[in-house]
Amino acid sequence: MGNRKKVIYTLSAVVIAAAILFIFYSVKSHEKNQGNEQKKSPNTHIKQPRPKQLRIVALGDSLTYGRGDPRRKGYIGLVRQGMQKELKRPVVLNNYGISGQRSDQLYKQLSNGMVSRSVRQANYIFLFIGTNDYRKTAGWNFRNINQKEMAIGQKVLYSNLEKITAELRNQNKRAHIYILGLYNPYTENFYDEVSSRVIKRWNGSIQQVSAETPNSTYISTYELFLGIQKQEYFSDSIHPNPKGYYRIAQRVLGELKLR
Repeated sequence: MGNRKKVIYTLSAVVIAAAILFIFYSVKSHEKNQGNEQKKSPNTHIKQPRPKQLRIVALGDSLTYGRGDPRRKGYIGLVRQGMQKELKRPVVLNNYGISGQRSDQLYKQLSNGMVSRSVRQANYIFLFIGTNDYRKTAGWNFRNINQKEMAIGQKVLYSNLEKITAELRNQNKRAHIYILGLYNPYTENFYDEVSSRVIKRWNGSIQQVSAETPNSTYISTYELFLGIQKQEYFSDSIHPNPKGYYRIAQRVLGELKLR
């Protein structure tokens, strides 16, 4: 009987020890698995990288600068906002519009180091120039327009635009260039009615330069202010107010080839 009890006690001790070891290693294994899961879980909350920003450059005169808009956004500020909303990416704007600037002056502006650097980095370039060329050629006399002088001015604008677009392409071969045509602010009865025909011809030259420029789009603004109440869309005789700039911006946004 004594030997039997010893055997029973021994077997019981072995079983109990085995059970304790099994429970111990099960607990350790569970803790290890939990630790691995905790190490992995932060990876599921890694912040997504910020969308790559786009850069746009605006070149032109006071219409690009935004004169007539108290906030100085002009059409290009609204275009930037629209692009940012559509693409859900940051859009950086470099606006180099200068009040009173002509096409020959804009061409010289492209040799400015800061302007050139922005052009080289741009994804999109907007060019809106020619209004001051038109005004100077007309001698600021819009009641009696000399069509021969205006024809000469048209050729000068065409030549300057060719040089401008060639230089833009030299500095940046990939950016899409948008070239805006002119609108006619001189529509009242006391202005020479020939101005509409002259501006259409000038726009023909602008459109031709755009067609000759790789990766370029011409955007017409001529129709935007036909048959309107001028005081509703203009801050003075030539510059739009915010409502007028909004019209230009909507036309531009409708023509954009976004990527």
